[in-house]
Amino acid sequence: MNTEPIIAVNTLAYHGHDFKTALREISELGATYVEPALIASYYEEFAEEYFTPGNANQLCRSVSENGLKVVALGAHMDLGQAGSPDAFKRRMEFAKALGAKFVHTNTARVSEEAFFLKNIEALISVAEDLDLIITLENPGDGTENMVSTGKTGAALIERIGSQWVRLNYDFSNVFSYSKGTVKPEDDFRYALPFSAHFHLKEIKPAGAEWVFVEIGKGVTDYGAIFKALAQEKWVPPMSIELPLRFKRDTEYQIRLDPGAAAVPLAEIRNVLRGSLDYINRELNQD
Repeated sequence: MNTEPIIAVNTLAYHGHDFKTALREISELGATYVEPALIASYYEEFAEEYFTPGNANQLCRSVSENGLKVVALGAHMDLGQAGSPDAFKRRMEFAKALGAKFVHTNTARVSEEAFFLKNIEALISVAEDLDLIITLENPGDGTENMVSTGKTGAALIERIGSQWVRLNYDFSNVFSYSKGTVKPEDDFRYALPFSAHFHLKEIKPAGAEWVFVEIGKGVTDYGAIFKALAQEKWVPPMSIELPLRFKRDTEYQIRLDPGAAAVPLAEIRNVLRGSLDYINRELNQD
């Protein structure tokens, strides 16, 4: 590998704590990059009215004050719906104001394919104007999504045929979406040529449920993945995305237990520090 990959920390690890705390903690970890997760399905406060130039400038100042940079923004939504282009355009402009190069989103259900393709075509011109790449992510649960694996994601990117639309490949989501039948250590090879960004998350069984844990301590064989990536001339930027407050149920659906407390900062700190150490160690093996 010719260059060190960018490794960001996603703010979802701090769900239940405010963004000010999350940014301070990420900076104190020694990280250079933060990936804000401004996703309405996780945070009620990130509804449509949040995406304004004023809020973008305020968040940009907070990021800068903590000595951090933004390469990618999590702004996931369903692009198969009416009105999606206008809503996602606001998120793209917000991402650009933060200095991001990539903005992550979901695609749509297979039944919404025609609407998605029409909407993404409209957004490609916006991406070109903003010099911003739209990164389509494979979801971690649900059914009949247009991007379910690296293989289906690669096929969709080829079909769209634009340099402004690539994949944000999530290794763990492949496992949970397929209910354990697709192994990301095999599947990611399909996605790699079409990926502009990676999400790193990790789960392990806890009784009848699945909990999010430190990278390298769950069911995904990141050792094999990083060994393969270390042989590549270039590795996409990546973000550690660990929604530690959440669980996956017996059907791998993500959920937040009613009344669940925010994860203590010391615990989050240990999980993220261990994850960063593991990733850097594995990627830099001779």
